[in-house]
Amino acid sequence: MQVVYENDLNDLIALSHNWMENDEAFNKKKFWSLYGSPLFILLAISLLAYITNQNSFYGGAVGGALGSYLWTLYCYKTYAKKSAKQLQQKEIFCKHTLTISSSGVREETENSDNYQTWEAINKIAFTDDHIFIYNTPITAHIIPKNMVGENDFVKIQSEINGYKNT
Repeated sequence: MQVVYENDLNDLIALSHNWMENDEAFNKKKFWSLYGSPLFILLAISLLAYITNQNSFYGGAVGGALGSYLWTLYCYKTYAKKSAKQLQQKEIFCKHTLTISSSGVREETENSDNYQTWEAINKIAFTDDHIFIYNTPITAHIIPKNMVGENDFVKIQSEINGYKNT
């Protein structure tokens, strides 16, 4: 099966989101950044308030912890978009011709031609709007549903599932 599509910034952002949601190390760091740091700030300043008997420090502890949590949350919410903008390359935002066969996946663009066997594929992720065929842990062929259409999107999914399970 052969599919032709182009990627845009939203597709790259979707890839970043998919990677972040499924990367164990990233999620561990995110957990400690979101909850560990504010808790540490709250406990440290509360201890200082207790030792110095300054009740006003408790307000600073709560404010510091809340500020730390909200800032970290904002950073993680905008991280995918920022990282996608930095990855803009001419090989991403161009016409892609992806051929899916029983032996593997071949992608051709104006400037490149690459091929991976199914054994070389790192993983495959399906979302409602994209198919990500990861050729490395963080790079993937991104097939956007809006470029290939609903029917072809479903056909591609079933064909991939058929090949990767054999």
